[in-house]
Amino acid sequence: MDPNERVVRSWAAVKATLLVALALAAPARADDLWISPIDRAAFHLAAYDEAERPYSTPARPRDIAGELQLACEDTQGRPCGDGAGAYEELDARAGYGDWLAAGLRVRTRGGTADYGNGIDLDRAHVDARWGDFGFELGRDAFSIGPGAHTQVGWGDNAPPLDFARASYATERGGLMYLVGRLRDPQTFQGNLVTIARGELVAGPVILGAMQLLQLEGAGAPHLGPWDFIVEHVTRGNASAGPDDTSNRRVGLDVSWRIAGFGGARLYYELMFEDWRRQFADALRYDADHVAGGELASGLVIEWQKTGFRSMEHAVRTTGFTNAGRAVGSPLGPDAQALYVARRLGAYMPWLEVARLASDTYSYGAGQPITRTSDGLAEFRYRAGLLATRRVTSHVHVELDARAEHIENFAFVRGARRNGLGADLAIVWQP
Repeated sequence: MDPNERVVRSWAAVKATLLVALALAAPARADDLWISPIDRAAFHLAAYDEAERPYSTPARPRDIAGELQLACEDTQGRPCGDGAGAYEELDARAGYGDWLAAGLRVRTRGGTADYGNGIDLDRAHVDARWGDFGFELGRDAFSIGPGAHTQVGWGDNAPPLDFARASYATERGGLMYLVGRLRDPQTFQGNLVTIARGELVAGPVILGAMQLLQLEGAGAPHLGPWDFIVEHVTRGNASAGPDDTSNRRVGLDVSWRIAGFGGARLYYELMFEDWRRQFADALRYDADHVAGGELASGLVIEWQKTGFRSMEHAVRTTGFTNAGRAVGSPLGPDAQALYVARRLGAYMPWLEVARLASDTYSYGAGQPITRTSDGLAEFRYRAGLLATRRVTSHVHVELDARAEHIENFAFVRGARRNGLGADLAIVWQP
């Protein structure tokens, strides 16, 4: 498609979505209507000089799309990457009473290749509430899991998703079910994702369980309504061949707020690539783990370890990604990392050390998981600063600065790379 035609179509979609949002919010009585035509406006300047590499390398091929990019981690799809760019975001909201709301975020951007030039409809969604029930339809960003920094189920590394969601929540817990369409690139265009999650609140402890299911799409087996439902509890075809019906990730998590320690919180999240009979092997090699704590002093300490094939899939070779970004840990498969941050008022400096492995494994159906080779490891040493400075009652400045040093880049012995950059934003809110 011609770039100019793409911009025209994007702008037409923006205008159409805004009209729909306002129409849905049209009230029976004028005093029930609320409109915030500029709910938030932000102007960003970003510049990074970094070495990017795909998750799949010649030294360790993988069935997952996307790249390791420090500038892009945990950014929910905003423009990022090696180079420089400027982009503006405008948020608008409208609603009817306290039960119906529509939100919209439009972005214009320009810069070098990673930033591109154009207009994005970043978010456009309608939310409705009725008692304890909630419904949402459209494109929106979200994060699921207890982690303070990393969520290995669906986290803030993933861009906004096009979806429909129904939820039920009370003070004792809640349920949520979502059906969405994963954005390209996808091995099977039009690939769907479903997310089912439940939470139970037991005093200071919150227990959670979640399943992500990747299925359908052009060229993948088509499931009828009943088979679609059944696929959530058992796989119609688990051959890992062309007729494979789905890709499943399932996990558990817990969060505990400790009384008497100033609101300190401990948390743990576990995500499996399917269930295996060899539970110990799956726990050791094939699962993602995140364990951490937030102390009353503002100190955050978090350790994560991802499975050797985390978010990969042999048939859906783009893996569990949305718009080319991993939906879980941005470090991708077979990684370990220790993250430490400290909140100091408006500032939060942080450090992270990550080790990415290139080992190989055998893991046939019904067979134990066995390490077949010990590959070279890549090490990443990182530091950053998040800062906010209020200028007026309506304007504040945000800084997200990051730097890293890499050893054995792309699993090549002795290869070294450095990265450095920042995203500076001026934000206005009424």
